[in-house]
Amino acid sequence: MEKEKNIRAHEAIKQYVDNQDQTALAELYQSYMPLVRGVCLKYLKDQEKSKDAVMSIYELLCKKLKTNKVEDFKPWLYVVSKNYCLDLLRKEKRQIEKENIAFDMYSSDIFHPDSIEEELYDKLQDCIGKLTEEQKTCIDEFYFKNKSYDMIAEEQKISWNRVRSRIQNGRRMLKNCIEK
Repeated sequence: MEKEKNIRAHEAIKQYVDNQDQTALAELYQSYMPLVRGVCLKYLKDQEKSKDAVMSIYELLCKKLKTNKVEDFKPWLYVVSKNYCLDLLRKEKRQIEKENIAFDMYSSDIFHPDSIEEELYDKLQDCIGKLTEEQKTCIDEFYFKNKSYDMIAEEQKISWNRVRSRIQNGRRMLKNCIEK
């Protein structure tokens, strides 16, 4: 049974690749949709996201079948589906981390010029002078000029993570300096 299904899969893939026959591919995919939906639910743990992922995986399949030689369709489709879901989860995690970091940085009043008294402000200015030039620039752009990580990264032609690192290290050094 499985061998016969694999032969039909090869024929449908060949029709799609050779003749751009979307119907053959759609019928093939439809027969494997329960597998794809199950993989998506397993990894995404959300009905709506899984439905969207099933459709996106079909679109991805259309592209991948033109460039990949598929020997055994079912395990190949499983891996494609799993990798799609893992990539989606990684992207969501990075986005959440970016938002959390930005929120933490904006909500942390300790170094914001509007929230500190004059005496502390003078001490802060003295401590800022002790930072590296890169940290000083990023701290100044972020806190005093209210620029986002993305804007700073673009202006300085460095990565978003490098901006984050410079600001975090600069904040830590400022905190240690002020507490002395």
